[in-house]
Amino acid sequence: MEETVLQVENISKNFGMTQALKDVNFSIRKGTIHSPLGRNGAGKSTVVNIIAGIYRQNSGKVLLEGKEISSYSVFDRQNMGIKIVPQHASVVPNLTVGENVFLGIWPRKQLFVDWKKLYEDAQLELDKYGLHVDPKVKVCSLNGVDQRKVNIIRAMHGGARLIILDEPTTALSSKEREELFVFVNELKKKGTSFIFISHYLQEVVDLSDDVTVIRDGRSFAGADGEILSEEKLANLIAGEEVELICRDILDRPDEERLFMECRHLSGTTLKDVSVKLYQGEITGLVGFPGSGARELCRTLFGLEKMTSGEILYKGKKAEIKNPFDAIRHGIAYVSYDRHKEGIVGLMSIRENISMPLFYSGLRTKWGLINRRKSEEIAAHYFEQFHIKANSVNDSLKSLSGGNQQKVVVAKSVSTDPQLLILDEPTIGIDIKSREEIIENVNKTTKESLTSVLYLTNDFDELLRTVDRILFFRDGKLVQDVRNDHLSHEDVIRIRDSVTEKTESIHQEVSP
Repeated sequence: MEETVLQVENISKNFGMTQALKDVNFSIRKGTIHSPLGRNGAGKSTVVNIIAGIYRQNSGKVLLEGKEISSYSVFDRQNMGIKIVPQHASVVPNLTVGENVFLGIWPRKQLFVDWKKLYEDAQLELDKYGLHVDPKVKVCSLNGVDQRKVNIIRAMHGGARLIILDEPTTALSSKEREELFVFVNELKKKGTSFIFISHYLQEVVDLSDDVTVIRDGRSFAGADGEILSEEKLANLIAGEEVELICRDILDRPDEERLFMECRHLSGTTLKDVSVKLYQGEITGLVGFPGSGARELCRTLFGLEKMTSGEILYKGKKAEIKNPFDAIRHGIAYVSYDRHKEGIVGLMSIRENISMPLFYSGLRTKWGLINRRKSEEIAAHYFEQFHIKANSVNDSLKSLSGGNQQKVVVAKSVSTDPQLLILDEPTIGIDIKSREEIIENVNKTTKESLTSVLYLTNDFDELLRTVDRILFFRDGKLVQDVRNDHLSHEDVIRIRDSVTEKTESIHQEVSP
């Protein structure tokens, strides 16, 4: 019988009148990787925080190797072997690798740090776990994956039995991601257990031994990671059959459908970017933060300044200095941060959807808002996007995150845009809402011939949605690739291999 490292028994947790968890049960076996899954607000973060000791449950038990630890603090649990490796490497950049490995427990000789012993012991730890770096170099000189390894080695030196990996692959390249997975699997073979948290379902399929789905505060057993697929996980998380929308990729568009062209755009980040956009086409954007992908989106909507270059709209030069100019040229934008740049929570669904039309399609000759027309437009998109609420007059803040995001996208689509810019349009929402948004975007391109720029870090979602992909690095457009049966790994490979050589620009790549 396999040894159980951690047991969660009938855990329930309330926050005021809201029940976040109800009778959650699962166990983590020694030397395995266990992934808790669930939509935002389902309770998976709450149960992980209870395991770590950050929250205290209202009822139920947490047992570490058979011993109940419910009354123990975060620090007690860390000393007992439950370690957390956060999303961003928790290191002190200007200290050395050795200093970080033994952070807080530097060996001493009388009143002073014993530097000779510190670096000798650090070298032993690094060799033991296969991290081949000099313990005397500063951590800031290491790449992202090696910084995460330093975190994990520090946890292992502290006697880790169970390590919680919270979104560990954020901003890692394909090679770094694979290297981290190899490292984790080696530690797993030696008996260390892991809780692996990731919103990339394919990563969960690739790495996990066991899965527990948290849905509406309750736990549901998953299946062996090797036989799961992204679609099966999506159905488990949603609690119902969810059809993953797959776009019929367009043929290469002809020049007659060209409606916007960017020529040699430069700005704070952008460097000499030229790209053509066609009616009815969905164009994906890929690049690390600061690469130019997001910056192109925000420049086209007038949120970032263009220092040189020109934008041609239907063959004529367009001046886009602010969002009002962009809207006048038929451009709509959905920000990656809906709370700051997408919604007005105190206003109703109707008012949010109608907002872009207040000064155009809804204004009467007396300067007032046509309330009846506003309600008709809102009701149309309310139904089209399957927004779950009592009516269009409900306050937006009363909706779930997924339904709020539907309103944000519906608001942009309501303007009948020529170009719809979607910056992480499905981040942080449930899977069913995600697919409904993708379905409506797809429908909009076919019925209205709207062109779409689609930026997401979920490459599986990207590949199901776009016709071609623009790859950015260091402010430059370095690859323009048709989505001709590309795979997730193809996208990562191209993203990580692109160079600044001018001959690579607009090169067509086949997988």
